[in-house]
Amino acid sequence: MYGPTAQPRSSKEHPVLTIFFEALLVLVCVGVLAFAGLTVKKLYQGQR
Repeated sequence: MYGPTAQPRSSKEHPVLTIFFEALLVLVCVGVLAFAGLTVKKLYQGQR
């Protein structure tokens, strides 16, 4: 049933999609960290 052509899906099939989604993940992480940093900065400015 499982011959040599039935391979599990890996990232080698679509390297462009893998690069795209990894870049998207990095951008989301950077955006969340920037937003968190800005929020903390504004909170500490409001306490002065």
